[in-house]
Amino acid sequence: MTFTVKMCGLTFGGNQPPHVMGILNLSPESFYKNSVRDSFSILEAAQKMVDDGASLLDVGARSTSPWAEVISVEEEKKRLFAALEELSGNISVPISVDTMYADVAEGALNRGAEIINDISGLKADDRMGSVIADHDACTVLMATQKIPGDPLGMDAVMSALSNAVSIAENAGIGSDKIILDPAIGHWIPEKTAEYDFEVINQFEKFSVFNMPVLIAVSRKSFLNSAVEKPAEDRLIPSLTAAAIAAYKGGHIVRTHDVSETAEAMKVVWAVRNQSGSI
Repeated sequence: MTFTVKMCGLTFGGNQPPHVMGILNLSPESFYKNSVRDSFSILEAAQKMVDDGASLLDVGARSTSPWAEVISVEEEKKRLFAALEELSGNISVPISVDTMYADVAEGALNRGAEIINDISGLKADDRMGSVIADHDACTVLMATQKIPGDPLGMDAVMSALSNAVSIAENAGIGSDKIILDPAIGHWIPEKTAEYDFEVINQFEKFSVFNMPVLIAVSRKSFLNSAVEKPAEDRLIPSLTAAAIAAYKGGHIVRTHDVSETAEAMKVVWAVRNQSGSI
């Protein structure tokens, strides 16, 4: 690792092994139905993830899949804020909120969230950057050109992330508050699995940013091109893809399967330490 950064009470890079980010899904519209919780069971699910090895939690109340049913911002707030009221003060790890909307982000930050995970790279809502900056919060920025996840190929992903960093810094967000997400997944019809495999294969290139990089491959459909299995049966493919990306320099693995991912990251870290790589 060529850098070390501390944000939201965690250390990334240096001698720190990859962190595990547990997914707390409040959206019945999501592609992976087994992951869906409600606000009444979320505290128990969150605590189990922490016990299983999660050092961050990502809470989402709207499916970010472009193929999912669209819900209103008010419905997103209703689901999310109730869950945050349950989690705030009761969970020992930083809470991230997956949203593209400034009003949702502001309400979440006022209810204990510390990170805003914006799949639009701050492009969907002009106020998002200033809301994050005003709260001195951290942010995950996904590679986006015009719509979330649309860059095709590694060069386009790198360019989109560079642009997202510029937008964030111009809004007053410090470089030590930014996590990058290369937008792995079938975000647009033209984005075939080969583009995602290319990004995973070249994951070490993100080191030029000197920022933590998120690995978000859990149960995603691009894996189906290799194994031809539904989301419910994509655990092993997910762990394999995450392990390769982590070995090549990824810092955070966003996952539905915390315990299994935490074990896989221990092996990745043991191998990386032995080889002296990355």
